[in-house]
Amino acid sequence: MKITINPNVRDLTPYKPGSPIEEIQRKYNLEKVVKLASNENPFPVPKTVADAISKEIFHINLYPDSDSYYLGHRIAEYNGIDAENVIVGAGSVEIIRMIVNAFLMPGQKVLTSEKTFLMYKVAAVEMGGNAAFVEAPMGDDYIIDLDALYRLIDDQIKIIFIANPNNPTGTMLPKQEMIDFIEKVPEDKIIVLDNAYHEYVGSPDNYADGIEEALNRENIIVLRTFSKIYSLAGLRVGCGIANREIISYLNRVKAPFNVSRIAQAAAMASLANEDFVHQSLRLNSKNKEKLLHRLQQLGLRVIPSETNFLLFFPQTDTTVLNQRLLEQGVIIRPLHAFGVPEGMRVTVGFAEDNDFFIEKLKKVI
Repeated sequence: MKITINPNVRDLTPYKPGSPIEEIQRKYNLEKVVKLASNENPFPVPKTVADAISKEIFHINLYPDSDSYYLGHRIAEYNGIDAENVIVGAGSVEIIRMIVNAFLMPGQKVLTSEKTFLMYKVAAVEMGGNAAFVEAPMGDDYIIDLDALYRLIDDQIKIIFIANPNNPTGTMLPKQEMIDFIEKVPEDKIIVLDNAYHEYVGSPDNYADGIEEALNRENIIVLRTFSKIYSLAGLRVGCGIANREIISYLNRVKAPFNVSRIAQAAAMASLANEDFVHQSLRLNSKNKEKLLHRLQQLGLRVIPSETNFLLFFPQTDTTVLNQRLLEQGVIIRPLHAFGVPEGMRVTVGFAEDNDFFIEKLKKVI
């Protein structure tokens, strides 16, 4: 190729999501395909959210509110904070990129744990190349090792990403450990607490959501998403919470009109529907416990999870197993790209979908 390519882009490995249902149906000539790969809420949105989407369809000839003013204020009200502490993005992934773009300087680095969300690396490498990304080791318990992270902090580290609960392991850091870590990290380092799965935490009293720390310190950013518990993965909307100065700098690198009218309307309606959240949590808790037990009955190691997915170890070649499952109409997530080549991640779905997965898993192993 004669065109010169940005070397940072050449270094990138593209993020590869789970295959869509339609592709697997077409490829293997299947009538039924169950997708348990992307940690989506199996429930469709409730009627109030669907009505908000339907109403907004008649206005999509117009650009959206570029600042997501009303949604930002609704998120602030919901969390008991000021709207100036909120930024809205096209999913939390866009805000991850905003953070790196706004704050990472040449020669500085992004630090995170191994076996965590892939987009931290993508955002760091596209800005600064492979040299701008540092990973701390994770223990055999598959919990992020805060001591290992702290030992790697030096003058070059600028941004620290911590997914809590962590994807793809499902594990959670205890509240006091998280607070102690925040307090001892130098304040010229930005700590990003990615709380995409915080609604699923079964012991909230032992969980640090980071909002109080974000409001009282200059270096904390909390990320939230509507893609999981609120069933809006297809609309891409998330938010960041931080002190006003950090939010003001993120707004300088935010793309105009970044969140669609429909996404803003749906997210606002979602925050008014606590019954849907509770219904989703009850389903997830019940089905997750049953799915974990059934995987263990197959003799498989399963990591206890504070999310809507389970990490398990099939004791066989996961590439081969994944292919066999696809041929049977089951889409789950092999984890080579996450640094867990021996593991697979399965989303907790409806009981019938989980049963279908277990039936096919038994067949192919």
